[in-house]
Amino acid sequence: MTFSEGDIVNVKSGGPALTVLSVASGQVTCLFYSEELGEFKQAVIPSFALEAYDDEAEDEDDDHTSSNDDEEEDEDNEDDKAA
Repeated sequence: MTFSEGDIVNVKSGGPALTVLSVASGQVTCLFYSEELGEFKQAVIPSFALEAYDDEAEDEDDDHTSSNDDEEEDEDNEDDKAA
């Protein structure tokens, strides 16, 4: 896959979303924000290890989390009613 400056990508094995800064000789320089360090970092990653970012998959994960939260609230409400 070919990447261009400004593309949002992910490492195939997981991790945060990365912004492509440059591409040269099969190496992609990416920018990301490190929550642990509280600053932006750069990484050079081989292009074969990257894939286009899929924000729909992120949305599905959020939806799944929300439904779990709803189930927990329902259980809490049932406990309140039983008491």
